[in-house]
Amino acid sequence: MRESAASKAVRYLGEARLTVEQVDNDLIRAVCRGSGAIYDVGWTPAFGWSCSCPAKTRCAHMLALMAVTVRDQGPA
Repeated sequence: MRESAASKAVRYLGEARLTVEQVDNDLIRAVCRGSGAIYDVGWTPAFGWSCSCPAKTRCAHMLALMAVTVRDQGPA
């Protein structure tokens, strides 16, 4: 069975593969060590979330960064 992106993101965090380099109102920047490569991951207001890996959807690298930077807004 293939590991889901969400499960892989949790594993990456547990294995300390994510390094957050900058967090402020205009930029979130990090690097994540995937399976054999290091990817640039981040967020900007103009472009949203991004990752330099070849995935076409939200990847494990992006989900790992989101898990440690997105503030839960709670119920509206």
